[in-house]
This record gives sequence, C-alpha cells and structure tokens, in this order.
Amino acid sequence: MNDPTKAPTTRREFFKTTGTLAAASALAGVAIPRVHAAGSDMIQVALIGAGGRGGGAAQNALAVKRGPIKLVAVADVFADRMQKTIGRLQQKCGSQMEVPPDRQFVGFDAHRNAMDCLKPGDIAIFATPPAFRWVHFSYAIERDSTSSWRSR
Repeated sequence: MNDPTKAPTTRREFFKTTGTLAAASALAGVAIPRVHAAGSDMIQVALIGAGGRGGGAAQNALAVKRGPIKLVAVADVFADRMQKTIGRLQQKCGSQMEVPPDRQFVGFDAHRNAMDCLKPGDIAIFATPPAFRWVHFSYAIERDSTSSWRSR
C-alpha cells in the first residue's frame, strides 16, 4: 500500500498542491457559465423571524447582485413587529418585495406557511431566537423528505 521508497510529502508541497487546486477550482467556477432549465431563475426568499436581525438579514439577502431575488413570505409570532419590518423593507427594497397579506403569517406555526410558499432552490431565512430554530429545521427536513412539494 505505502511505497517505502517514496519520500513523504512535505508541508510546503502539500500547501503548493492544495493552493493550485483551490485556484483552479475557483477559476473553473468563473469560466463555466451558469445554465438554467427552462422557467424562472428568480430566487424567492421567506423570512422567518421579522425582528431587527431578521429585517437586516432580509435586506442583506435582497442586496445580492448575483441574480433576481424577491422576498415573497414573512412569518413572525408578533404581527406588529412583522408589519414594521415589512414597511421598512418596502421603503428600502420596494421592487424586490412581493409579500401580499395572504403571505404574511403570524403565530408559532407561521414558519410552516412561509416555507410552503417556496419551491426547491429557494431560501428560508431563519432569524428567530436559536431556541426555536430546531423546530424550523425539523419542518424543513420533513418537508424535503416528502415528495408532495417537489412538483410545485
């Protein structure tokens, strides 16, 4: 298995090889054009947890220049906090906001409704306190393991 006549790789050779591979893979990503299947390449975002950090995270996500992106659903336990965040985001990112009242969800199960607005490849931002995230991750995993939503 190991060839005793072969000298072990030095740390310098290791870093040189891995650096070359990293550079090559980075350049490969630039050189290969992105190809999309027929249909929309719009990335939809659902914000779960519309407090101060959630609003900031949504604004950061909508500021990405890599492709078309829209906020399509918002969920929070507190309606007033959610409305305040939606209003602020509407002022700053108006054209990227598409959150009608029927996609504004309030309550402890609101995360389910918000995630159900998304299709494969879309993004859910979990900006709730960490104690609640396991519930959100559990639903995302459960949703992903069922095939009923994949046809949307």
